[in-house]
Amino acid sequence: MIIGGDELQQNALGIDWNLIWQCKRVIPKVKVFLWRLLHKGLPLAVNMHTRLVNFDPMCQRCLQENEYEMHCLFFCNTSRQVWFAGQLGIRVDELPLQIEQTIKQAIENLDEEGWIVFANTMWEIWKERNKAVIEHCAFNPQQVLQRINAVLRTEPVLANVIYRNEGISLQEKYEFNAQAWQVVVDASWQVGGRSGGAYVVFDGGKTHSVGLHYFQTEDPFHAEALTLKEAVEYMYDHVKVPTHMMVQFCTDCSNLVLAINQADTADLPTWRPARTVHNLIMELGNRQAELQHVKRETVGPAHDLANLAKRNAINYRDSHIWYCSNMG
Repeated sequence: MIIGGDELQQNALGIDWNLIWQCKRVIPKVKVFLWRLLHKGLPLAVNMHTRLVNFDPMCQRCLQENEYEMHCLFFCNTSRQVWFAGQLGIRVDELPLQIEQTIKQAIENLDEEGWIVFANTMWEIWKERNKAVIEHCAFNPQQVLQRINAVLRTEPVLANVIYRNEGISLQEKYEFNAQAWQVVVDASWQVGGRSGGAYVVFDGGKTHSVGLHYFQTEDPFHAEALTLKEAVEYMYDHVKVPTHMMVQFCTDCSNLVLAINQADTADLPTWRPARTVHNLIMELGNRQAELQHVKRETVGPAHDLANLAKRNAINYRDSHIWYCSNMG
């Protein structure tokens, strides 16, 4: 049993949902994914076939079997590779044939750490499956494993460096506009070019997600510019903030703010940061976006995460906040 509770709620599937909902170290969207999975709510090929008769129920990754829940997440050849090579070393041939029994067995037999790995593995396989089927990209088991490992490495640090904002307005803490998105950006650089960058995203004053990136670059200014570039791409390509909504990007790098806001790259150290800044000028100029210079203490959480990315060569994003403690 993973997490105990005074009142255990059983549903028709025989799964104790208290054990899932109360596990703070499983992010909310993974919990919602599990609920949809167990209630036939995912757009798997078999589920779509029941709604649209002409929809092909075949798995588009292997073209060997209909794509139902267990096939998609466990039995398809690419999914098998993830489970076998992952931390749990699961041989999928030994699993039940029904998804309900598989998840129930995992809840009952794995400890809390094992359940976190199990739940995140299913989620990352599902995301990679969507890229393969919808975007026609090759399913990459190695990338799935790297993302899972990044989650597990960053999890303890996130508990200490991300401000949870439980009922506390970001506007009150940092004097930002709580009606807009805010993205706090920072980078960490060391001699030799090893760099880390991170951003913390706030939606209406509430923590939303984070990103961590590892770079090899020639100077600290370029590390700051590359981190801002990653944050801009994340907001408009991944979060998909509408073009009419305001996004405030906040950094303690005054030279970067000056170069972008004045559209002047003449005094930048080399051509590489000049090119990055030029692209940022073009990108932000087409958006409802502001770039602001803030005090060093304001970017504290992003700074700590940037150091983590630099030390451990971590690349990760879309880590929605789940159990982070207050930073008072």
